[in-house]
Amino acid sequence: MSGCTQLTDILTFKDSHIPETEYWQVESVVDGGRLILKRSSYKRDLQLCGLIDLTSEAKFYLEKQLKQSPQELPTIFASKSKHGFWYGDIWVTFGNEQESITGLLLLNGLARLSGDYQNCPNSDVFNFAENSAKEQKIGIWNSLIDE
Repeated sequence: MSGCTQLTDILTFKDSHIPETEYWQVESVVDGGRLILKRSSYKRDLQLCGLIDLTSEAKFYLEKQLKQSPQELPTIFASKSKHGFWYGDIWVTFGNEQESITGLLLLNGLARLSGDYQNCPNSDVFNFAENSAKEQKIGIWNSLIDE
């Protein structure tokens, strides 16, 4: 693999803008789109990238998916706000696969995409997930017309 190195479950692409995958533990769920993560003595406040209008069920769904997942989760940090929040995504166990929790929230109609979601890793997948929920009128799309 030219241009990348793999060290202990972290994939780094040299000289690119592809975020690195890191492994973090979830210390707590603040709400359906925000988590407190920890790794060793470090903590990060993670806002799931690209989400707005989360439903009241989003936090319950997120907690349920976390309980079915390993303690350390693949995490991508896309950026950091001036207020200290990190924006990114985590991957949870879903069946026999690992899936983006942001994508699952969108696919289940538990959130909507923000206007700046294109800045997130996997933005194409997020757009597909939201469109799928819209077409099937799942969750928040059940009562919204012509969105």
